[in-house]
Amino acid sequence: MKLVVGLGNPGTRYEKTRHNIGAMVADGLVASAGERWKVHKKSGAELASLVLGGEQVLVAKPRTYMNESGRQVAPLMKFYSVAAADLVVVHDELDIDFGAVRLKSGGGEGGHNGLRSIAQSIGTKDFLRVRMGIGRPPGRQDPADFVLRPFPTSARADVELLVEHGCDAVELLVSRPLETAQNTVHTW
Repeated sequence: MKLVVGLGNPGTRYEKTRHNIGAMVADGLVASAGERWKVHKKSGAELASLVLGGEQVLVAKPRTYMNESGRQVAPLMKFYSVAAADLVVVHDELDIDFGAVRLKSGGGEGGHNGLRSIAQSIGTKDFLRVRMGIGRPPGRQDPADFVLRPFPTSARADVELLVEHGCDAVELLVSRPLETAQNTVHTW
């Protein structure tokens, strides 16, 4: 079974920020399946079980701040016996142009504290990633400040499209081999 984790920060203050695009994708997956979030008692994360691409999948959102995501992801993996190769993490990516989605397995964290926390908590960086392009901050704006700001209102339609593409990418990734999914998603 695959475990899809949408990264973000908890609370209404952060829900429309760039850093929460992973959580937005998780919300989109759960809503389109007609499911509801429940709190998993052992981990504290929000969790839903659904079928994606013909596969039974668990979708989760840690209820911790981004830099502590691994604290809830590791217990979920242990409870459901999910191997690192079956973990799919959906996250924001500064180094990808806004609106693009990229898939990969393993690699570094690129300064992303959510990825770092998960890798440290599960003991490996070898898990699947759905990298949601948010672009670089303009001018000399601090990247940490940039990711914690909401998307501009003028980008609402583009953000909705990005979330849809993220949902589609997750569905492909859980039902097909990585390279096959990449060949489709990377042409969007």
